[in-house]
Amino acid sequence: MVIALRPPPVLTMEEYRRMWQPQGWQLIIIGPTSTWRQEWGEWEAIRDIVQNALDEAEAYRWGYDEQGLWISDRGRGVAVADFLLGPPKLKPDWARGKFGEGMKIAALALIRKGWPVYVETVGRELWIVFIAQTVDGTAETLAALWRPNGTKTGTTFHIIGYTGGAFENRFAVNLPKSSILWEGPSTIKQPKQRFNQLIDHAFPTGSRIFTRDIYFRDINSPYSYNLWSFDMAPDRHAPAKEDDIWIDMGRLWCTVTKIGLLEVFLQMVKDPPILEAEESYKVSMDSWAMGEVSPGKHYADLIKDKQEGWQIAWRNVMGENAVLRTDEKWDNVIKHLGYQSVSVSWHVRDTLSRAIPTDRAIKDASQERLRETEVVPDEKLDSRQLANLKLARAIAKEIFPYSPVSGVYAAIIPPASDRVRTAGMYGTTTQAVYIAIDQLFRGRTTVDTLVHELGHHREYRQTGAAEDLSPAHAEAMTYIASRVVEDTAKGAFDEPLKEVAW
Repeated sequence: MVIALRPPPVLTMEEYRRMWQPQGWQLIIIGPTSTWRQEWGEWEAIRDIVQNALDEAEAYRWGYDEQGLWISDRGRGVAVADFLLGPPKLKPDWARGKFGEGMKIAALALIRKGWPVYVETVGRELWIVFIAQTVDGTAETLAALWRPNGTKTGTTFHIIGYTGGAFENRFAVNLPKSSILWEGPSTIKQPKQRFNQLIDHAFPTGSRIFTRDIYFRDINSPYSYNLWSFDMAPDRHAPAKEDDIWIDMGRLWCTVTKIGLLEVFLQMVKDPPILEAEESYKVSMDSWAMGEVSPGKHYADLIKDKQEGWQIAWRNVMGENAVLRTDEKWDNVIKHLGYQSVSVSWHVRDTLSRAIPTDRAIKDASQERLRETEVVPDEKLDSRQLANLKLARAIAKEIFPYSPVSGVYAAIIPPASDRVRTAGMYGTTTQAVYIAIDQLFRGRTTVDTLVHELGHHREYRQTGAAEDLSPAHAEAMTYIASRVVEDTAKGAFDEPLKEVAW
């Protein structure tokens, strides 16, 4: 490209009328003065030129010639009215740019930095300049010289004299396809379905967040992200709402099914994290906030649909006996049932509970099993079992003469979980003690089981709760055991002890 005549960065109206108007150049005043958006530099300017190209044509090209850096697309072209600040209507919600400012402010920033801007587009050519105006002094106002000419297809921005970087690795469209680890549908479906992306790529400053293909900011994470489902602030320096970043990240993770990726995610969101990253404290999978991936189908539902993979990843990271903690008050119950409660960030807990077994589910399943307990009548016990049961009843009567249990029974008790058998049970409704018949063959196991269950009776009478291995239960068991020793020493159980086989 050869440019025969170049306007000065600041053009006076007299120069325009004398040198440019006679050659067919028309003038439009864009609006802001040269001091507008002082924080913008070459990156912000190139970012918004590329953003406009991607919205127009879904791709762009760039390179250097004798004039400097050029950026082009093969779109429909740019109308002169598009250079006015504030178009007739905002771009649609699916667009990368939305506010109709970026292309103009990009040119302003470049000219202020000393890089003239020349634009070739369909049917016209433009120079972006500052017009010197006298209003209580001198003001430099952004303007454009334009005339019919230009190209047949697309738009090319020439940044005259600029030979610096094109920031090509700050646009996700330039990343190798091999760096995309996973793609999941965003909420943007027009004019086509857009996909949030999980990226594994080595950037100079570490991992990054891209928004709608364009670099936004760095992130402390093993992964980078390209996210689509949230709006940016007009200057693109921040999201419209900070929480929207982490909700959209949650949408992406809801779609992932590769076990290796899920394992890393679980390491990040465990509380405290195994692998500390920004996701550890910020990523959100709140179902109501993520919304629907398709009509009638919520993002959170995807985790339930693919629960087998999530469960494999959970066991690989947390252990075979790990369950998802929803309330720490059930920790001792869960431990008693042979499991270990593990916490995750509360922003992801409820949705993960659709796929991962929870402490509540294990507790409720145990209670449901124990409802099948069957009392065994005394006449069906052999002599040893009956003798040990009579000892248990004597102990219970001696220790609780004024707030007695309603009964001590032999029973067939189902396993409380798939990991532990059940030696005994206390019913808070009946206030009865049930001892498994296999525990009644020996005096020692009978007394051990009785002490545990009578501890629940004392705990329930004092607190209204009967939780395994809680501090109140532990204190109650200590009291019961000491009373058994004391009363035995006093001879309170001499008669039933004659028949007991230890």
